[in-house]
Amino acid sequence: MVIARYITKEIFNTFCAITFVLLFIAISNKFVMFLAKAASGKLPVGLVFKVVGLYIPELFGLLAPVAMFVAILFTHSRLHADSEVAVLLTCGFDWAKLTRITLIMASGVAVIVAILNLVLVPIISVEREKILADGQIAGVMRAITPGQFQTIDENDQLVFYVENVLPDGTLKNIFIAQQPNTEKVTNQDMVVITAETADIKQLGNQNEFYLVLHNGYRYVGNPGDANYTVTSFAEYGRELKYSSGPLPSFEYLRPSMQIFNSTDSRDIAEFQWRCAMPFAVIILALLAIPLAKVEPRQGRYAKFLPAVLIYMLYYNLLTVVKRWIANGVLTSWPGLWAVHVLFLLLAVILALKVSGRWDEFRYNWSLRKQIA
Repeated sequence: MVIARYITKEIFNTFCAITFVLLFIAISNKFVMFLAKAASGKLPVGLVFKVVGLYIPELFGLLAPVAMFVAILFTHSRLHADSEVAVLLTCGFDWAKLTRITLIMASGVAVIVAILNLVLVPIISVEREKILADGQIAGVMRAITPGQFQTIDENDQLVFYVENVLPDGTLKNIFIAQQPNTEKVTNQDMVVITAETADIKQLGNQNEFYLVLHNGYRYVGNPGDANYTVTSFAEYGRELKYSSGPLPSFEYLRPSMQIFNSTDSRDIAEFQWRCAMPFAVIILALLAIPLAKVEPRQGRYAKFLPAVLIYMLYYNLLTVVKRWIANGVLTSWPGLWAVHVLFLLLAVILALKVSGRWDEFRYNWSLRKQIA
């Protein structure tokens, strides 16, 4: 149908343009954030574009609902302002057909968002966090300068020296001296550690890095005092508190089927949030259709401000309810579904009023009461 292709094309072109702009803004913010980490040596420069690129699917899943909402709002507002909808309705093209054409486009986007949120984004996010973790380890390694004494503890109590760093990251001939923290503990012994080789390892998904030394000695005592102990070791682990901030927890990056079967409130909230975005595409599309109706003299953007306020209320309610479910304040049922139902009812009421069915229903109801 020519009219259906025309409306779909207009919505699609506007949706692509809005999505591109929103993604560009969001990606630019991520790029600046990771570029600052790279400039401070906390992330290799070569990983910046890769990490930012892995954020695109997640960002698209979050931005697609609002992009579709604004695209339908702009397209339908123009059709109303140019009296094209009035002409279509005069020619027998009813509101149901207009809604059906718009929902077909929105449903396609909703399916894409569902696949991304439920399947691809958790996999991509885990890979991204692994890259960031490896980058942090590389940042720790980069902070080590061979042939120089330096402090790598956040309290400057740990003096570190390494003679050389091999291409595979192995450290050669290490010297570590832990100075006593006289502000907290008095009469504390000084610790000196030497080792032939060492490497840096990360503990699980936590932001804790350990220097694992091999074939060395550990000396404990006070300088100038003959009373000290010497311990030889084949392997010895030492925590490094040099870090770039806490890494996000991996519990929200698990596969959707795994958190679907979980009884933990945080997993339930996460699963409902992943399902919320595809439903939001459909509900926002239904809201945009009646909100876009303007009179020719009102201008295209007469209803834009109230539409944005409704979207902000919808999105903020979703985020607040998700947080309440995760914290156990609300039960998992109805959970986020209550918010969807509330705004779906709002969309249906607005659609009935705009199409004239609401006045027709009220007239028939009053007529029945008079007859009765």
